Amino acid sequence: MRVVLINIDIMEIKKEEYSKADVIGVYEVPAPRRAYVVLLEGEDWNGYILPIMIGVAEASAIQAALEGYVPERPMTHDLIVSILGALGVVIERITIDALINNIFTATIVLRESDKHIYVDARPSDSIAIALRANAPIYVANRLLSSAIPKDSLSID
Repeated sequence: MRVVLINIDIMEIKKEEYSKADVIGVYEVPAPRRAYVVLLEGEDWNGYILPIMIGVAEASAIQAALEGYVPERPMTHDLIVSILGALGVVIERITIDALINNIFTATIVLRESDKHIYVDARPSDSIAIALRANAPIYVANRLLSSAIPKDSLSID
């Protein structure tokens, strides 16, 4: 895992580089083995959505957050959000940054006082954490080339 501590926010979101995104949902993918996809829609993407393949556990964690399900005891992503909150660290945003060798990369941006901390993470974990922390999700506009038309899918 890569953690970078920076005092000056050099990774400030530039409107032309990232779009704020919403999670449309988590869907099972018809395949020989059980697979899931999370769909993200960038605000400025004009009907295009970004599909990101995720595992069963990650799909469950994201879906639970989307439904507002609160477990009796905290699950891993709930625990991470609680620990950060107890330490006075704010989850400022998450970014889906790149597609490298068919693997999406993401960053969790934390703020502690006047310092920003950038944590390299999987998009699925980043999304699950952002949903629990009510933190915004941003997607790099360069990933629009990996997006598909929303109307090409039959989703409920």
